[in-house]
Amino acid sequence: MANRILVVEDNESLRVGIVAFLEDSGYQVLCASNGAQAIQLLESDTVHIVVSDIKLGDISGVDVLRKAKEINSETEVILMTAYATLDSALQALRLGAFDYIQKPFDLEDLKHRVDTAARLRKMSGELEFFKRAQYRVAMDDVGIVAENPAMKEILATVRKVAPTHATVLITGETGTGKEVLASLVHFQSPRREQPLVKVNCAALHENLLESELFGHERGAFTGAERLRIGKFEQADKGTIFLDEIGDMSATTQAKVLRVMQEHEFERLGSSGKPVKVDVRVVTATNHDLRKEVQEGRFRQDLYFRLNVLQLHIPPLRDRPEDLLPLGRHFLDRYASDFKKKVEGFSPDAVRKLRSYAWPGNVRELQNAIERAVLLCDGPLIGPAELTLESGTVPGSEIPGGDGTLNLEELERGAIERALRVAKGVQKDAADLLGVTPRVLNYKIQVLGIDWKSFRAG
Repeated sequence: MANRILVVEDNESLRVGIVAFLEDSGYQVLCASNGAQAIQLLESDTVHIVVSDIKLGDISGVDVLRKAKEINSETEVILMTAYATLDSALQALRLGAFDYIQKPFDLEDLKHRVDTAARLRKMSGELEFFKRAQYRVAMDDVGIVAENPAMKEILATVRKVAPTHATVLITGETGTGKEVLASLVHFQSPRREQPLVKVNCAALHENLLESELFGHERGAFTGAERLRIGKFEQADKGTIFLDEIGDMSATTQAKVLRVMQEHEFERLGSSGKPVKVDVRVVTATNHDLRKEVQEGRFRQDLYFRLNVLQLHIPPLRDRPEDLLPLGRHFLDRYASDFKKKVEGFSPDAVRKLRSYAWPGNVRELQNAIERAVLLCDGPLIGPAELTLESGTVPGSEIPGGDGTLNLEELERGAIERALRVAKGVQKDAADLLGVTPRVLNYKIQVLGIDWKSFRAG
């Protein structure tokens, strides 16, 4: 839809000229001869850009500016004046005017300013759309499915605590979805449009973790050739998620405690002012932190700061109500990703899913369903496609075998057969497997398959 312009000018000939010129330029134009008419139009119609004279009588162009911004802060206002001074220009800009133009002016000059304001509005709208879309995608990626009463209670608690600034500690076995729940806390909070920065504290050595969290100055240590901004600084105004915090060293624990208490820290090698940050802290661990405190491996004061609200996610084996809904959720996701018409599970597959203990929890279920969708050739996933940790696949026919299959062997075999038929052309092999070339290429790299060896000739 074209931008709608409101022209406010008490000089009739100038008003008519501006209206005609902007209409010829493709804009929809309303007009008013005084401030009162302008405000009435602003209140009754949609206006995107206002072009107004300042001197209008009892109700000035500045009053029109204030009213336009009061009704819709996104409305851009360009003020026209025959008495432009630095003071009047600064006053207009302080009040939120997009620009001002001094009379007499060339209509092309005015159009240029209107075009610029219109482009700014379009960019602002696209940015807002992107943020909302990003939020929706993030929420879709969170993908929490909960039929289990304990999980429903956890989600009800998240809805209460997410809008606050309270620190949250998430506990549970590996693979239960602690990171997913941390994302939900962030995306249901007022900080949702700010960064969510995730750090796995167990994945890095102590010195590397400190640099990762707090950053470093150039020359702070051998190899520090440039300034590095740490994760806490990246998360300013947003949320930082510290996963596996139970594996953090005592030295790093002390520095994290300082950030939480004083909202500031120093980069490694810094001799200047501390860096101030406003960060919400969400943490997770599969350790019993209370026991870690008792045995002297975790600071008690930090534990108390982290444990404002604790959410414990039960293992999947204790959530039988969630097993099939989660399986269906992952099936739909990967069927879409791999472009396969897989519609559900066979009765035997359902029995196999329910009889398994799922030691790897939701993460193991997700991986199992991804593999099953990839290997499935029909509308229903059967037990043969569900290669679980035990590896038992009823009815498998492996000469001299005991019915056990290794996951990598299954994937490798399927991909190598497709590459052989396709003579090494990955796009054709992907079509045979019913997946995208991107997915196939990823699997080839992960499994270390020499796809070039399948080329013809």
